[in-house]
Amino acid sequence: MPSATIFVGRPRQSLCRTALFGALATAFPGLATAHARPMAVADHAKVVKITSVSKSGKERMQKGQEAGLGEAHGAPVARLGAHALHHNEMSENAQTILNRMPGTNVTSTNPLGTRPHISVRGFSGTQLGYTYDGLPIGDLFSGGLTGGNYNYAALYNLVPVTLGESSGISVIYGPAEPVVNSIGGIGGTVEYAPRLPGKSFSASVFGGVGSFDTRSYGAEVNTGASKHGGALFLRAAHHGTGNYLQNSPDRGNSFYGAYVLPSRSGRSQFSAIVLYNNNSGYIPARMPAPLLALHGPNYQWPRSFTYAYGQATHEMAILGYKTYMNRYVLLDSKAFYAYTRSNQLAYQNPAVTPTYDGNITYFPFGNGAPYSRYIYVTRTAGFSEAVNLLFGSDKVTFGGFGAASIYHSSQYWLANPQAASVPGQNNAWDEHAYRIYGKIYAQAELHFLGALTIVPGVKEEYVDTAINDIPGAYYSVGASSGNTYAKPSPYLGASFKLTRHLKLYGGVAQAYKFPNISAYYSADSFATATSPPPGITVVPEKVTSYQLGVAFHSRRMALGAALYRQYFAHTFSSVYDVTNGLTYEYNYGASRYTGLNLTGSYEPSRGLKIYGSWSLQSAHYTSNATNSFGSSVKAGDPKQYTPHYLANIGVSDRYGRLTSALWASFVGSQVIGTLAGGPTTSSMPAYHTVNASFTYTLPVHAPGIKSLRAALNFTNILNSHAYIYEKQFSYPNGPGNYNEAEPMMPRFVGVELKATF
Repeated sequence: MPSATIFVGRPRQSLCRTALFGALATAFPGLATAHARPMAVADHAKVVKITSVSKSGKERMQKGQEAGLGEAHGAPVARLGAHALHHNEMSENAQTILNRMPGTNVTSTNPLGTRPHISVRGFSGTQLGYTYDGLPIGDLFSGGLTGGNYNYAALYNLVPVTLGESSGISVIYGPAEPVVNSIGGIGGTVEYAPRLPGKSFSASVFGGVGSFDTRSYGAEVNTGASKHGGALFLRAAHHGTGNYLQNSPDRGNSFYGAYVLPSRSGRSQFSAIVLYNNNSGYIPARMPAPLLALHGPNYQWPRSFTYAYGQATHEMAILGYKTYMNRYVLLDSKAFYAYTRSNQLAYQNPAVTPTYDGNITYFPFGNGAPYSRYIYVTRTAGFSEAVNLLFGSDKVTFGGFGAASIYHSSQYWLANPQAASVPGQNNAWDEHAYRIYGKIYAQAELHFLGALTIVPGVKEEYVDTAINDIPGAYYSVGASSGNTYAKPSPYLGASFKLTRHLKLYGGVAQAYKFPNISAYYSADSFATATSPPPGITVVPEKVTSYQLGVAFHSRRMALGAALYRQYFAHTFSSVYDVTNGLTYEYNYGASRYTGLNLTGSYEPSRGLKIYGSWSLQSAHYTSNATNSFGSSVKAGDPKQYTPHYLANIGVSDRYGRLTSALWASFVGSQVIGTLAGGPTTSSMPAYHTVNASFTYTLPVHAPGIKSLRAALNFTNILNSHAYIYEKQFSYPNGPGNYNEAEPMMPRFVGVELKATF
């Protein structure tokens, strides 16, 4: 959340006096120089001298293995720091580690983090916003972190960010304040903070092995500050796994660099960040649950029947510049470019048609071809500007964010992998689209009597989308459609310190999520040679959010509680059409989310901590609705894939050179959804996992070696079994339904060594 550190030791001034002097200082820079005190370094361990204005920055991130519930600008916030992130890379990834956050549930189909299913307080991954270094990393067209959780043509093995590229993770619950560049984050926002170089030289190498033939290795180097003050951090890593599901090995590489250069005696700072992540592997299929019950939970189709091999790449480059114009004005500018590409080759043996109970369990490709190639590419460029006006302990921020993204998606049916892709001949679809997103905002942070803080704000969002489909199997004629939306979103947060240790906070906000690109598919499919596609009837999903919380902190104890209720109009849902393989998004009535989050921790002695959290959430439709695919809901029906409760309890300890943690996570039952987007009458049962981690710093006296660290991590120690995701299908050539399922990861053990020089 961008803003700026207030000068250390600066006396409080009246708003009137400060505003007057700020105007004079802007007109007469010499006056500001004569009056201003020297800037204090915000973080002595970093080269960076300009940090975030918001108190929700890295300096307040949790240092332990757990994440408590805090507050920022009237909204609940949970944070994990570098200690948790960089001690668990063998058994967790940048998505599944979010399970340490209260009210959060994340699963993945392999240890590297592919096909994540993310929910926060019951909101799906496509209802969340995602930022890296304060800039959006979610897909502008399909939402979510990897192109949508439930789209069957999703970017299965896309990995936008890894733990090694992050110095901390925050989860903002509910709509974030206007300054946060969260696109579509109506249920919450996940913020990844980048790793930045420190002022001292260091280098390290690391490697590890784990269950399912999982391995990783890599190296890091921090150059330390040069005589000009600049510093560079570089990292390269490789990860691979045989995976716990049959016939689905996977591997990935990540390369990362960050450079910072202070200037003007620390009053300005230039930064450059580049990250590159690629992943390739065989994509496990969601299997019919009856076949998993028959052959075992790790069963996958033999490759002689069918397989899908995917390659995905994510690149991002960020340039940033922060500067104090004077002690009253801080400018924060960032520009970025992001590139995403997914290339999936699928095979189905036309001579083999697997069946179960006499029913076909997968469909052949169109025109009888044995191969299918799916390509999805996006290119996005954007710019963010924030002007912070500092008046004593108060501040006002004006700013804007804009991004333009182009996309190309296609599927071709091929006689062999080298066959040509000919538009209009062997394509299921071939489409191009663009989306332009813009936001302007204003926000204030006002303090009264040292106890009351009020944060009012408003943002105006603009979205322009256009799509063009050339003729193909799913589109009989070429067609183009598109539209624009402009929506204002007010925000009001407040907090009040009842005592030194007790704080009340709350907020009310309104926010919107704009339709995914799949909302435009049906329009083009209705076009004919004599008539254009009909207008887009899907409208943005609107949420009105109310939150109220209390936080208590003492030297040994921290307690937190937060209540929320969010009302949705024009609720989004989606349908998967098995006849053409397309996913369509549509509005599906109104809904309501209600919940309670409780967190607590206690330190009976230095280094020893007991902690836990419990979240109860409920999501229901509040109106009757019917879609064109034969699915209907009525008021009171539950929303699918919302765990009834989430809980964890654990203990962590730091004793000498050993850091250890043992914790258990509990996930309540979840209603299963249908292909048509509505809930079923059945649920996935509740399940739990027990996990542990141990990190030991070995005493070494070898020349040049600063430290040698060994980590031992366990996931799902008790080897619990459950289906982490199920979706209901209708038998294509017979009555009745069956579920396709993804089993959870069995027991995992990983060992990692890291030497620092």
